[in-house]
Amino acid sequence: VEKAYDTDILDLKSACDKLNSYEKSLINNRYYLDKTQQEVAESLGISQVKVSREEKKILEKLRVSLTSN
Repeated sequence: VEKAYDTDILDLKSACDKLNSYEKSLINNRYYLDKTQQEVAESLGISQVKVSREEKKILEKLRVSLTSN
């Protein structure tokens, strides 16, 4: 079980490495720093709606990358 977990982590890291700096920043703020969409919006100078749309696109991009391996 531990070996599969390690592989999953490496796959996720590899998928995240393919994101551009803006996408990484948004995902880092949302999930690593555990900020709300509104907090991310304020730190990036964009609307909460834009954060929501961008987050959805980025997560789909990660999903496709992870399921294509």
